[in-house]
Amino acid sequence: MKMKNKNLLKKAIGSALVATMAMSMVACGSKTKTATNTTTDTTKEVVTLKAFTLGKAPTTGLDNFYKQLDALTVKDLGAKVRFDYIAWGDEKNKINLAIASGEYDLYSGGGFSDYKGTATKNAFLDLKPLLKDVPDLVEHYTQASDKTLSYAELSGKLFGIPQLGKVDGGDTGSEGLVYRKDLLKEWGLDEVTNLDTMEKYLYKAKDDARYKATPVITDNRIWTSLFYMIAGGKYMEISGISENPYAVVSYADPYTVVNFLDTPEYKKILEYASKWYKDGIINHDILAASANETAKSAELLKANKKVAETNSPRWSIETSIVAPIFKANPTWELGWFDYKDTNGSPAYLPGISNNSVISISAKSKNAATALKFIEKAHTDQTYYNLLKFGVLDENYKIVDGIPSTVGIDENSVKPSWTALPDGYMEKATLSADPKWEAITQKMKTGNPTPKEYSPLEGFSFDKTELSAESAALETVKTQYMLPLQCGVTKNIDTDLVNVKAKLKGAGLDKYMAALQKQLTDFAATR
Repeated sequence: MKMKNKNLLKKAIGSALVATMAMSMVACGSKTKTATNTTTDTTKEVVTLKAFTLGKAPTTGLDNFYKQLDALTVKDLGAKVRFDYIAWGDEKNKINLAIASGEYDLYSGGGFSDYKGTATKNAFLDLKPLLKDVPDLVEHYTQASDKTLSYAELSGKLFGIPQLGKVDGGDTGSEGLVYRKDLLKEWGLDEVTNLDTMEKYLYKAKDDARYKATPVITDNRIWTSLFYMIAGGKYMEISGISENPYAVVSYADPYTVVNFLDTPEYKKILEYASKWYKDGIINHDILAASANETAKSAELLKANKKVAETNSPRWSIETSIVAPIFKANPTWELGWFDYKDTNGSPAYLPGISNNSVISISAKSKNAATALKFIEKAHTDQTYYNLLKFGVLDENYKIVDGIPSTVGIDENSVKPSWTALPDGYMEKATLSADPKWEAITQKMKTGNPTPKEYSPLEGFSFDKTELSAESAALETVKTQYMLPLQCGVTKNIDTDLVNVKAKLKGAGLDKYMAALQKQLTDFAATR
């Protein structure tokens, strides 16, 4: 069943004005199973749970997907589950509309959405009191740590079940640059291993007549890439640098708040962005870009109109970029530069605090069933494979015992249920591009297994008493900070002074004081 985007938006927009106004008042390991054992009273009515996932619906396999899923869920849970698909691009606004519509039982959220802000407005159910009813799920999450689920709490409440990274080498949360190694060789450039070699590649691409029509950088999150390369070895994000760009902490003193705008690293980020913008490396219409341009970039890359994507998270590269490009251009060779590999930042165990999560609506009439469905998705291999990969031989194949999209049309590749990925359920996957496989293996095994969690793991900034300040700061961030961070400035010093004044007027001092107090209190519990 393809997602009916227009229908979704029509339904959501119809109630969005009323529902959005009301949102602030909404009262609103373990052994992996390969077969289900639960039996359900077949005399009871079969309920339908509604969920959404991010990505493009596959053109084939959905009929069989639901046939197979129904065979599991009707027997085990007395329920059916139906997914709508929300395309990447303007996902934050579309998710907000979906929440406002009130028509879903299950939500996927995280750094790509307003998850934390929405959760604190009680749009999602606190799952903590219900964990006693899903013991297999709780046991499964203790494989990483007995504190895993508690680290996912916000202000003492568990508003979502997080993605679960396996404790081994590699950081699946990393971000990096996807580029063309075949062009690198053609242009006589060195391997992209740092900011300097990356910049040389970007400028060479700009000067190549084949690519002059499309700017190299089209994603307004480019400043976060610069953060990882320039500041990421010294400073640590607090609840995500995009969400909270005003404050960081140093690795040397992780419980003392630093105003990031006062650091020399922030000034350096602005200088690079300004230079790239003036030189045409950054799209001069960058402020009109959506919050996530990866899908558009992938199409431009595939069509040989663009030669790099600067904001690629590791977990999405295979399906969003590698597979479609390999199908269209099998002779090309893609390269990967991970921004965190060379910045000197310490490696920590896979974090939970800022992971994507699957939440249950506070309005759901079938919350207990929805939570049991999440439990099955994380503990039953049959459920997991179906929800992650889709239908065997239609959405994916098994090659040498490994799930793979080799030989599958790119339009038939099913995106995983967003926020489901689970390192303890995951089987090794084979890249559609054989040349990319070596890079994939290096991602998975190239780093030593970390031994400890981040000193901030489990910390969540409670902004309940800062609603007015948070809203005002968000406005300043959008109207003044983002342009400056994307290089849209005639005078960095003048605009930076103006941004600082705007932030102060919006209540940054109160915001920072509250953050410092909460960090100090948190440190006392470590």
